[in-house]
Amino acid sequence: MPEADQATPPPGAAGTAHAAVTDRLIANYLHQRGFRQSEMMMRQEAQLKALPSELLSSESTKVDEASIPNFILFYNEAEANNPKAYEQSYTRLRKWIDDSIDAYKMELRVILFPIFVHAYLDLVEKGLREQALHFYELAKTDHMEHHIQDMHRLSGIVDAQHMGESEFVQNFRQNKYGVKMSKYAFELLLCFLQDNKFMLLLRIMNQYVSIQAVSDKSAAQSGDVDEGVGLVGQQVSQLESFNREPISLGMLPPDVVHLNDVERAITLQREADTEELKQQLEAMIKAPVDPDAPRRDNVPLPNRRRFELQEELDHLRDLRSQIKLGPSALPSICCYTMHNGNGSINCLRASTSAEYLAAGFSDSFIKLWSAQASEPPRRRGNAKAIDVDPIRPSSNLIGHSGPVFGLDFNSNGSYLLSCSEDRTIRLWSTHTKTNLVVYKGHNYPVFDVSFGPHDVYFASASYDRTARLWSCDHLFPLRVFVGHLADVDTVRFHPNSNYILTGSSDRTCRLWDVQKGTCVRIFSKHQGAVSAVAVSPDGRTMASAGEDRVVRLWDLGTGRRIKTMHGHTSAVSSLEFSRDGSLLASGGADDSVRLWDVKRADAHEIKMETQMGDTMRPDHVAAFPTKRTPVYSVQFTQRNVLLALGVFEP
Repeated sequence: MPEADQATPPPGAAGTAHAAVTDRLIANYLHQRGFRQSEMMMRQEAQLKALPSELLSSESTKVDEASIPNFILFYNEAEANNPKAYEQSYTRLRKWIDDSIDAYKMELRVILFPIFVHAYLDLVEKGLREQALHFYELAKTDHMEHHIQDMHRLSGIVDAQHMGESEFVQNFRQNKYGVKMSKYAFELLLCFLQDNKFMLLLRIMNQYVSIQAVSDKSAAQSGDVDEGVGLVGQQVSQLESFNREPISLGMLPPDVVHLNDVERAITLQREADTEELKQQLEAMIKAPVDPDAPRRDNVPLPNRRRFELQEELDHLRDLRSQIKLGPSALPSICCYTMHNGNGSINCLRASTSAEYLAAGFSDSFIKLWSAQASEPPRRRGNAKAIDVDPIRPSSNLIGHSGPVFGLDFNSNGSYLLSCSEDRTIRLWSTHTKTNLVVYKGHNYPVFDVSFGPHDVYFASASYDRTARLWSCDHLFPLRVFVGHLADVDTVRFHPNSNYILTGSSDRTCRLWDVQKGTCVRIFSKHQGAVSAVAVSPDGRTMASAGEDRVVRLWDLGTGRRIKTMHGHTSAVSSLEFSRDGSLLASGGADDSVRLWDVKRADAHEIKMETQMGDTMRPDHVAAFPTKRTPVYSVQFTQRNVLLALGVFEP
């Protein structure tokens, strides 16, 4: 055999030697470029290649902890030298997140802030001042709401010297930014970045971001996925500072002129309860004004009219007859069950006096029943139910061209608002059973409507991710509230008419200033779409609930959570405070109405609830199960009788 043939190594050995040299060159190059993990990763890869193939199974490469360093990031020289690469990559990532499904949108959106900060600092460090400032202006609206203080600090960093002198920059460069998301969301994000070869963004995540991936089940049980987000050892979430913006939650000062007219009307009537009504009216006039009460002219209201005097007298009598409720004094409950409507009825609503009931159908029409009792309700033993006269024949209100999703009566039940998939809102007269006005403005289906406290304004919530403020005598919206990241499912007014409260599928609730049209509070602890919100009669607290089956109580003044209340076993569809604010009623798809004590303290009991589990919860007052009837709506009348409305499931 010739010498040359003897000196030639086997093909396999030559390939192995060549691969080893190539790996060593790549490792040295990556090490020089700042990829400290490269040597270790290539050694691990070499060790894996040395193992017999039968030992390499899918279990050997299973990743339990989400970690970007577990992936070799090849350096892209062309992308690094492109000044617009950061802007283009960030813009495409933001659009991908905005277009993703609602279940993972909020988790994925958290990653945008650390990527934005480090991309901006990279541009500044490279001396690309104009590109950095343009990038800042392009993306600042994404983060001003939750990170306003950090954004202001970042705007002052415009050259490399500032970076060395800034403690803020050093904190970001020397500590990793913690992010918590589900494993599936992490895999989606990683696949998107790798498929599009966004190596700059992958490098930032590898070097400056620590992602803790949890299973969906454990995230739902923890109840606080957004906790632990921020710099390791130094939380930088600024939602609390955003929620410190001053707001006026007090009740509007009384309209003294109107109350004097009411007093004269009481004197002229000379009824048996004249003196009692006068005393009650005098107490209202002399009641001290809340120090944080807004001015009456903040939200323009028309002068009260003469025919409203009788309504005011009826309201005073209701207040005098109002039942005081509490954990030991539960309300009477009247449950209306609709039969033969499963799958076709989308929403149910009763007027405050329980005179009218309305149902919105998938067939685009509304059924209206008159249910006024001919005599006062009678209490029946310990069952806490009331007897009412049989409901009179219904009337069909025809006008919408799509399924009806939301209904609401005004304070005296003379008008009804409805909203539909056809993108319109309609105002109906309950006396003439006719459609009076059609309001157009939303671009997609409208999910909910709500009258304001004085029946002058109303608000709507839509699939187009906006809520809107309307006046009954204007065909166009007065305000458009933009900020939610997914469809807005529910809307309610604050008792002083200066704010509206919304709940959304983006798992947050927001409080909006009617005058400015801006968001002044964000509540973000839910783990599912928020489908029900309610504001207490004193305007100081609010409650929210939805698909995560948890009822949360919030302090509107500080934006902080007061407590979390567990008990429902399915989605919660409706919430309502009692007229004196002592109890909260909730209805859900678990075929039950539940009552909660909202006055009980918080911190100590959360520990007790954790220890006791679901067997005994101090704030859960009572549960009233129905017979296969999911509860669509719960409402308190002026006299504190609780109405529950649902559709029977055969």
